[in-house]
This record gives sequence, structure tokens and C-alpha cells, in this order.
Amino acid sequence: MKQKLLLGTIIALLFGACGRTDVRLHRADELVEQNQKDSASLILAGIKHPGSFSKSDRALYALLAAEVARNEERLDEIDTLLTVALDYYRASVDSVHLVRTLFCAGQVARSFQRNEEAMKFFLEALPYSEGQQVGDYWRYLVNTWAGIVAAKERLFEDKIRYSQKALEIARRMKNASYECLSLGDIAYGHLFSGRYDSALHYTEVMHEIVLRDSLTSQLPYIYTRFQGIYTQKGDYALALQYVDKALRHRAPADSVNITGHYAEKAAMFGKLGQYDSAYYYFHKSEPCPDPFTQEARYYNMADTYYAMKRYKDAYEYLLRYTQIDDSIKAATKSSELIALQSLYQHERLRADNLRWRAQVAEHKHRVYWIIAVSVTLLWVAGGIYLIFYRRNRRRLIIQQKQLIGQQEQIIAQQEELRHRSEEHLGNLQKINELQQKEGELKSAFFRQLNFSILQQIGEIRKNGNIIFSDKDWDVITENADAIFNNFTLRLQDSYPELNKEDLRYCCMVKMQLSQSEMAQIMHLEKDSVKKRLKRIRIDKIGSGSGMTLEELLRNF
Repeated sequence: MKQKLLLGTIIALLFGACGRTDVRLHRADELVEQNQKDSASLILAGIKHPGSFSKSDRALYALLAAEVARNEERLDEIDTLLTVALDYYRASVDSVHLVRTLFCAGQVARSFQRNEEAMKFFLEALPYSEGQQVGDYWRYLVNTWAGIVAAKERLFEDKIRYSQKALEIARRMKNASYECLSLGDIAYGHLFSGRYDSALHYTEVMHEIVLRDSLTSQLPYIYTRFQGIYTQKGDYALALQYVDKALRHRAPADSVNITGHYAEKAAMFGKLGQYDSAYYYFHKSEPCPDPFTQEARYYNMADTYYAMKRYKDAYEYLLRYTQIDDSIKAATKSSELIALQSLYQHERLRADNLRWRAQVAEHKHRVYWIIAVSVTLLWVAGGIYLIFYRRNRRRLIIQQKQLIGQQEQIIAQQEELRHRSEEHLGNLQKINELQQKEGELKSAFFRQLNFSILQQIGEIRKNGNIIFSDKDWDVITENADAIFNNFTLRLQDSYPELNKEDLRYCCMVKMQLSQSEMAQIMHLEKDSVKKRLKRIRIDKIGSGSGMTLEELLRNF
């Protein structure tokens, strides 16, 4: 009897220990809520065996560790933690921690430029944030960041809708700073939707609140917003007044924004025809540490000189603008490459985490198999199959969405590149003296335009060769015709013996590809490519040995 009583007491103590919550978790949770994540990180570091916690405490630990890791930008450690927290809170009635977990997951996805995935998490959090247990602070955050991600995807109507909801919450909280942020977000959405009067209205309301509550640090931002709206409306005189107001409220040490304002004044004086003032503020904006402001300075000053009919000076400043623009594009490509490498590492770690979780699950099932009867074994096997089936299906869906997103991003980049190139060529056509330079820029641009195709298709290799489809060749031919004034049509009219494949070789020569690169593309030996080029030059174009095919096509 005593042995049974002792055994029952031990079992009761064990169950009591399992159900007791570690006070360190609650303390860390309070610190995170108070935005003291560094202190929370120290507490979590002292927890050595979180696996011994109950399911609810393990989920809370995973959420807190994920929030701390995001604060410290240790994003590669978050996926497994968030998976544990999401699995638990989605199945529970704890809407407060579910909203926090979904918000953290959305912010991590946004950090890796996965805006569609981030929006999915924010939208999932929205209905839970309306629960009575969730505070207005989290409601405000979810709606605000849903609007920010919507703007990234150029969904400005959704941006306005979420920001208006955030504004209602900020007013209910009686938080003037949050109210101003939401008003600015709404004005931003109207501005980029072309509704300038609405953008002005919300900016004026924000201005009134700032003056009412003496939030003077917000004034430069508000005056800059006014200046941007009036510039879009073409009211440069009124925009100048707001630039001056913004300058008066800038700290003397804020050299970046001050020089930026001077550059804006130079551009607006140029639009107003006050060229002396434009020249004065152009030089006053030196030195300008921001490359984008430098680019705008030279572009606007070239436009001003062109309006003054000082074409030589306009050409000089346009060349400087082109140099800065090229350096910005090169830096952007480098940063994009670094971001892609980081994303690749993250995805690889993500896959490793999933694999590790699968291995752990497999180990558990193996233990169950040892201690279970045959019926339990069949149930576990069916469960494993179902888990892997759903996981693989979910992974395929995610990969398909990522591929669609990458394709849309590439199309958007190509469209932006096309738009910039048209604007760039339009500017160069203003100056008659740039004809020779124009030809060189066209050749470089043609190679750069088709380089994106080479980058896309160059990764799909077979036996070291690049595989081009007829559609890819059509794009390259269309690019050549668009840039070089119907290049292939004029070439075929001048030399009727050229067939379709000959024209492709001519396009590759126009792209300044080496014979080795042509051999990879055409799946031939380098000597065969060399003979083919020689046959085109001599037999079909009729050029003698005094001029190469490259020289003949360069100015064609």
C-alpha cells in the first residue's frame, strides 16, 4: 500500500512539474512587449533545455526567440522557431500570440523581399487582431505593415484602405505620432494614385496635428511631402516655398537632406526659367553625398542648359548624369546579387531545417513503431505518408509562387529598363552633336538589354551549351530592330541572300559576343562559327578581306 502511495506521489509530482510554467518565459514576454528585446535575449540565453517545456511554453519560447533573433537580424535562425510557434498557436485560442507570430513571420518574409508571402501572413493576422484579447497596438502594427507591403506591390488602393484602418486605431489610442504616420501613409497612396487634392488634404490634416501637439521633428518631413505634391501638380513656385520651410526646420548637421533640398530648388528654378538661381543652388548643393541626388542634379541642370540653348554645357552635364546613372546601376546589380546570395543561403538553411524536422519526426515514429502494436504501426505509416505528401505539395506550391514572383519581377525590371532607355535616348536626341556617341550607347545598350536574356537562359545548360528558343531569338531580333532602326529588315533588304540563321549571327555580332560565346549558343565548334561568319561576309554580303564582319555591321 505504501509503495502504491509513493508511486502515485511521484507521478503527481512529475505531472505537476510538466504543467508548471517557467517564470523566465513570462518575464521575457513582458520585456518583449515593452520593446526591451536585448534584456529578453539575455533571459532566453539562460534557458538551456527548452525541449523539456510543455507544448504551450515551447511555443512561447519559440516565438520570443524568433522575435529576439529578428531584432538582432539573425534571420537564418527564425524559420524553425516560427514553424513551432505557428503550429501551436494556429491550433489554440491564444489570438494574442498568434497575431504576434504571424506578424513576425510577415516581417521575416518582407526582409527577404518575399512580399507576397509577407502579405499572406499579415492578411491571416488581420481577423485575429480584431479579437477582444488583442490590444490596439498590435492592430495598428498589422494594418500599417499590410499597407506598406501593399504599396511595395503597387496596390495603392489596398494601401489606402489598410492605412485608414490604422488611422482609426491610432485615433482610438489617442497617439498623435501614430496618427501622423497613418495620415502620411494615406497621403502617399493618394499621391501615387494621381489624386493630388486628396494627398494634399491628408497632408494638411497631418500638419495641423503636428502643430497642435508640437511634434516639430515631423515638420521637415511634412513640408517635403507638400513640396513633392505641388511639384507633381506643376506648381513650382508654391513647391519652392515648402522647400524653404523644410530647410528652416532641418538641423545644421543634416547635410544629406539640406543638399538634397538645394538640388530640388535648382531643379524648380530651372522649370520656372530663373536660370541664375538654378545655377546658384546647383553649386550650393555641392558636395552631395547621395548618388541619387547627384544623378538628379546633373539631369535637371542639363535640362536647364538645354532650355537656355547652351547645348555644349547640356551635353557635358548629360554625360555626367549618364556616368552616375551607370555607377548606380552597377551598385544596384551588386546589391541585388548579394541579396540573392543571402536569399539562397536562407532557403538552403530553410530546407535543412525542414529536413532536420523530418528526421526528428521519423525518429519519433520509429520509437512508436517499437512500442506499438501492428495496428498502431499502420496508423503511423499512414500518418507519415500524409505528412510528407502535404509537405511536398506545400513546397511545390511555394516554389511555383516564388517562380511566378521572380518572373513578374524580371518582367517589371525589363519594363523599367525599357522605360529608362527610351527616356535616356529621348534626352540624347535633343543634342545634334551626339550622333556618334548615340551609336556607341545604342550598341552598349543592345548588349545590356539582351544580357538579361543570356543571364536567364545561360543558367539552363546542356553539355556546356546555352539553349535558346525561337521566342528568345525573336526577342533579340525585335530588340535589334527597335534599337538600330529596323536592323534586320534593313540588312535583309540590302543583302537578300541572308537567311534567318544568318540574321541571328549578325545580331550576335551586333551584341559584340565572342566566337566562343556564339559557339555555345549555336551548339557548334568555334572553327565552324568562324567559317560561318566568313561565309556571311564574303559570299552573302560581298565584303572583301579589307573589312571584318564586325566592322561592317558596327555602323550599319
